[in-house]
Amino acid sequence: MSTRRSKSGLGAALVLGAFLWPAACAGPSHDAIADASQHAECLVCKHEGDLACVDVKVRDDTPRTSYRGTTYYFCSESCRKEFEKDPERYLAR
Repeated sequence: MSTRRSKSGLGAALVLGAFLWPAACAGPSHDAIADASQHAECLVCKHEGDLACVDVKVRDDTPRTSYRGTTYYFCSESCRKEFEKDPERYLAR
């Protein structure tokens, strides 16, 4: 009987421990959330169906251009130049 109680006590301790898990371990850090928001879509690759480089991590050296008051980011200078030739082609839905 004492073995059964011991296992039961251990189970209760594990369940209780799950509820007392530190808040810092409960989710992603602030830095991870901020990093996730630093992404954009390369509209040229998206239009062409090149899904491998649609997701662009925005950094200081990321190719970009402004069109009608909005900044667009690209995976490469060649995509930026292609977009600038005919922006409406890539913005039309």
